[in-house]
Amino acid sequence: MTEGVRRLGIRARIAMAIATVGIAAVVTVVGYLDGALERSAVRQWQHERTTDAATLAVGFERTLKEMIGELRLAASVPAMSSLGDLDRVDRAINGIPLGVDMVKRRILDTIIEDGAFSVLFILQPNGDHYLSHPFEVQKSLKRFNLADRTYIQRAAKTGEATLSDSFIGADGVPAVAIDVPRLSDSGDIVMHLGGVIHLPRLTELFTMTISDPYDFGLLVDRQGELIASSGQAAKSGLSLTALAAALHEFQRGNPTADQTSTQIFKDSSNNDDVVATFVVLRSGWALALARGRSTFVEQVKPELTRISLVVGALLLAMGVIGFSIANHVTGRWEQSQRALAAAHDELEDRVRHRTADLDASRRELEFKSSTLETILENINHGISLYDRDLRLVACNRRFAEMLDLPEGLAQPGTSLETYLRFNADRGEYGPCDPESFVAERLDLARNFLPHSFQRIRADGRVLEVVGTPLPGGGFVTTHTDITEAKRAEEALRTLSRAVEQSPVSVVITDPRGDIQYANPKFMEVTGYSLDEVRGQNPRILKSGLVQTDTYDALWRTITSGGTWEGELQNRKKSGELFWERATISPIRSPEGEVIHFLAVKEDVTARKQADTDIHAAWQAAEEANRAKTVFLSHMSHELRTPLTAVLGYAEMLRSEVAGPLLPLYADYVDSISTSGRHLLSIIDEVLDISRIELGSYRIVAADLDMTAVASDCVAMIRPQCAAKDIAITLMDSGPLRLRCDEKALRQIAVNLLGNAVKYTPNGGKITVVMAPSPEGGGTMTVSDSGCGIPPEKLDHVFEPFQRVDPLRADPARGVGLGLAICRRIVGLLGGSIAIASQPGQGTTATVSLPPSVT
Repeated sequence: MTEGVRRLGIRARIAMAIATVGIAAVVTVVGYLDGALERSAVRQWQHERTTDAATLAVGFERTLKEMIGELRLAASVPAMSSLGDLDRVDRAINGIPLGVDMVKRRILDTIIEDGAFSVLFILQPNGDHYLSHPFEVQKSLKRFNLADRTYIQRAAKTGEATLSDSFIGADGVPAVAIDVPRLSDSGDIVMHLGGVIHLPRLTELFTMTISDPYDFGLLVDRQGELIASSGQAAKSGLSLTALAAALHEFQRGNPTADQTSTQIFKDSSNNDDVVATFVVLRSGWALALARGRSTFVEQVKPELTRISLVVGALLLAMGVIGFSIANHVTGRWEQSQRALAAAHDELEDRVRHRTADLDASRRELEFKSSTLETILENINHGISLYDRDLRLVACNRRFAEMLDLPEGLAQPGTSLETYLRFNADRGEYGPCDPESFVAERLDLARNFLPHSFQRIRADGRVLEVVGTPLPGGGFVTTHTDITEAKRAEEALRTLSRAVEQSPVSVVITDPRGDIQYANPKFMEVTGYSLDEVRGQNPRILKSGLVQTDTYDALWRTITSGGTWEGELQNRKKSGELFWERATISPIRSPEGEVIHFLAVKEDVTARKQADTDIHAAWQAAEEANRAKTVFLSHMSHELRTPLTAVLGYAEMLRSEVAGPLLPLYADYVDSISTSGRHLLSIIDEVLDISRIELGSYRIVAADLDMTAVASDCVAMIRPQCAAKDIAITLMDSGPLRLRCDEKALRQIAVNLLGNAVKYTPNGGKITVVMAPSPEGGGTMTVSDSGCGIPPEKLDHVFEPFQRVDPLRADPARGVGLGLAICRRIVGLLGGSIAIASQPGQGTTATVSLPPSVT
């Protein structure tokens, strides 16, 4: 009985406990669900309306772009290229009359028929009205010039389409306007084509877009003025004033275009919280979607009632089932306690082992993390990791150094947009519009695919960029500086082109001497193709005419690390012999091991043949010149003997040994004597040039005064000067002591003075200047005022038998050997001679001699 009572008491307590727990659970669950459903509804609305607001913003932007595109299309037609009737503009009607320039009005009428614009206008570049359409609006305009309007000024400055804030139009309807400037080829503004959009049209768009009866939409311009609204404000329990104020406050925070923000604020007019999503359009306008928080409670009440009933029923069923099994549970309580104690001990043992395993894993993870961090910080690549929100998670030191980033941009949390904008602003991506570039790259990053490209920085460095997406979103980017590799690649490409286009043969062999490469010139010279010679030894070109010692010396030189140069006579594929000059060098690895041999060979067959021909011709010329010299020497000796006798007899006749001569015969004797002496001087010159060329002209050096020798020669030539009334002057600075051959020096001076007398007309002048040379020797300068030497003959005056005027000159002036003899004698004395002349002004000859003849 006692046991039964005890068991009954347990059942009652279990039943009361189940009932208490059930009631408490119903109250708790219903209360929790009430708040949870409301919060869930708010969160779901925030999430959906954030997307809806962005979509609505995109839709509005697309609508505005379509309107702008329609205006741009109209502005681009040829009829809009100029304002042809500016002289017909009448300020009284704010533009041109109705019947003037109707082509433009018909174009504008076509645009108005589409229904997007209420009024269209064309402004002159200075802002004055040209026309408005319809014409009734043009006549009713309050202002003729709109140059002070902000959107007109912005369009004039940028040349791009602009959107105005709200204003009251000439027809009294609130509106906004679009201005599209038409530019000339030179970039100047030809006109402003604009369109006016009434705000009711924007409100219609809102009404069609927002379908939820509790939602309320609001659109404001850049100044926070209401442009359009949509939805049931009263049903939503919202205050337009509070929502507009909150939206304008969001605008003042200067958010970026397309940026969205969800806020909950207090509406003091009805003491309710307002949940709103704000977004800024690219045009600067702002859009809001809002809903009163109290409406969410009304929305979730039916669902809350159904869930409460279901929960209550479930809890009641659970209570019955629980009570029915309570007796069974009680009976097995002790057994469960024992099993639980055993399980507890086992669990503690497992936990102890698991904790030890976790500690070991943590230490291993810390070691690997530390190792990875060390590797990343010391690797020669720039590594950066961005998460799925395009924010920097981690980067190594090399990343910031390689890209010259300030410290703030290399910190975790920095957005990819900030990084891209920084690089675009400093010109890292070349000339581009930073905003467009950043937007394009962000779109690509959101749909990231594996990629690899090369980028040239502003300082000329070349970076290889490799991007790899991560499985959970985000990506890893690796930057590698390949500047030196690119330079080496370009140098190698240039070298390859140079070798391929080289005018000489280039052959590369392995260390055994087998050909691995030969350039096109090698194939052209030898007649072999690359396939025929690859793997072959260059000995396939051997002609058998080169001594074996030459090849032994070649191989010994290059295998010891030296460079061999020489000429080889080889044989072409056709069997034809050819000569080539070769330079063969070893190519070493960084470790100093010979890995290749390089041969650079030039085909010198033609040059060898030319050298042979030139040598033969030179020998023939030398032989002919030697024969000529011997002949002239013999002839001069043969002529000198009878000529001496003729001059002797003429002198006897002049001295009247045989008796007095008649004047006429005396003149004949003088002519014979003069002509004979002239001929004798020519023979002496021929003998001198012959002795010089035969090498038999001897120089005997002795100490002398160069000035004294020149003075004697001037005195010797003075009678000839007097005969032609030529003034001759010797200018000197005192004795010039030299060790020289006096006879040779006199012959030089007499020849130069003789030429000066011969080629100086009557009444001219000759100047002889003696001066020491910087080297310690002496110089003699002979200047005359004669006929001069033509420039084309100046380079030939020292050649034998060359005369200034061989066709018109007096035969008594000589045969052109004087200067040739002077130059050769001066050369034997170790000096130099130079001629300067101007036709019609005279000639200057300068002889420079060393202080001593060697």
